Amino acid sequence: MKKLILVGAILVFLVVPSISFAQHDHGGTKSGAMKMDTKEALVEGVKATFMVMDNKEHIKVLADMKMNEKPESGTTHNITVVLKDESSQKEIMDAQVKMKVIDPSGKDQIKTLKEEKEMKSYDGYFNLSQKGKYQVLVSFKAGDKTRNAGMYYEVK
Repeated sequence: MKKLILVGAILVFLVVPSISFAQHDHGGTKSGAMKMDTKEALVEGVKATFMVMDNKEHIKVLADMKMNEKPESGTTHNITVVLKDESSQKEIMDAQVKMKVIDPSGKDQIKTLKEEKEMKSYDGYFNLSQKGKYQVLVSFKAGDKTRNAGMYYEVK
């Protein structure tokens, strides 16, 4: 009986703290927090990190960073991609990057992304006004090698 009580007490000490840690908020979105969807793809030693943000949120982020960039007219979202060499963990900043976004109806938008040296990324503005699943494809040439990566993004 004493062993059973001891085991029960140990379980209480182990389980109760783990429940409270699971309920503790770590980096979750709170009211006023930035809303950005991030996805990653690994292709031939390069990690491509895609970040999608609606233009209203993107304008707030730019203002907070004291940058005065305005979204292209007729667009709803900013899509940023960070290219990082997997072995060195350094951002690739000498690439030529093109992005193709295919909307739920099959229509595509193709743009050459702008290099953002301060942010160590490439970005462009796209029109994601339809609800549904978008396919986001990126083709980048770094050095003499061209690679392709992609992901899906859903507008709800």
